[in-house]
Order: sequence, then structure tokens, then C-alpha cells
Amino acid sequence: MSQDDINHLYTFFMKEGQKLQKYLLRKSSRINEMDAEDIVDEVMLQLLSVIGMRGPIKNLPAYVYRALQNRMIDTFRQNERITSLSTPLSGEEGLTILDQLKDKQDVSSELENKLLVKRLTEAIDQLEPKQRAVYIATEFDDKTFKELSEEWNEPIGTLLSRKSRAVKTLQTHLKDLDPRIVD
Repeated sequence: MSQDDINHLYTFFMKEGQKLQKYLLRKSSRINEMDAEDIVDEVMLQLLSVIGMRGPIKNLPAYVYRALQNRMIDTFRQNERITSLSTPLSGEEGLTILDQLKDKQDVSSELENKLLVKRLTEAIDQLEPKQRAVYIATEFDDKTFKELSEEWNEPIGTLLSRKSRAVKTLQTHLKDLDPRIVD
């Protein structure tokens, strides 16, 4: 990979970054500004690694827009499999899984919530340390993948993968609970 190729790619993303994010936001209402920014960043990182293997890209804008579309589709597929604590419960208008855990209106509900919190805590404790760290940071500390990537010096894709594996593991450990909580 030549320095000219890297400079060309960097200049393109610096100049067109906002335009690329707006393109993603127009393409789908399922993407928010933070997701659009993450997708653009991931495509740029992916292209940096591809340039070294494939050589220069002849039509960079076309290549980038196709890569953005593909990454957006991958994001949708991944998000369909992840159940977040902020996911609305089916049949419960405006109530999320986290709200269900925090609900303390009566004694039986409080006992049930304590059991749920205990089971969730035990399941989280069984996660591999790096998966646990990503899960806690994104679900409880409201950190974005971009923030974590910068803090931990890890690629966003790696963090997304760890979170996905953590969620799958939690779903396995908690599958006998209320089906509204775990798919």
C-alpha cells in the first residue's frame, strides 16, 4: 500500500464523511446518526486493509458506496439477533426489559425482579472477560462502540463481535426465563 493510496483514501473520507453519513441516514430509517458514523468509520478501516491486498481502487466513490450498503445490511442482520436491555417488551407499551427489571410496584414483582437481576448478574459473570467488558460498557455505562474502540484501541468490528457473542451466551443462560425477556 503506497502512501499516496492512504492519503487519497484519507482525503476522500475527510471531504465526504458527512455526505456518506447522510447517505446512510436517507437509505434507512433504522439507522441513527451514531450508527451511520460507525458504519462510515468501519468502511474506512476496511478499505485501509483492502488497499494493501488489492492495490489501488479505480473508482473509489463507487467502491465506498457499495461497501456502505453492504455494511449497512450486515448491521441490520446483526442487530436482528441482538436483544438489548432497552428492547421493548412485546405486549407492554413503552416498557423495556430494563424497566421490567427495575419495576418494584408490589412484593411479588420485587421478588421476581430480584431473581431476574440475580440470574442476569450470574449469567454476565460467566461471560468471557472481554465479552463481559463490552456488554457492561454498552448496556450499563451507555458507551458507544466508537468510544470503546478509541479507549481500548480495538477495532469496532471486534467489539461488535464480542457483544454479539456475549448476547448469545446470555440468551442461552437465560432461555428458561420469561420469553419476553430473551428471544
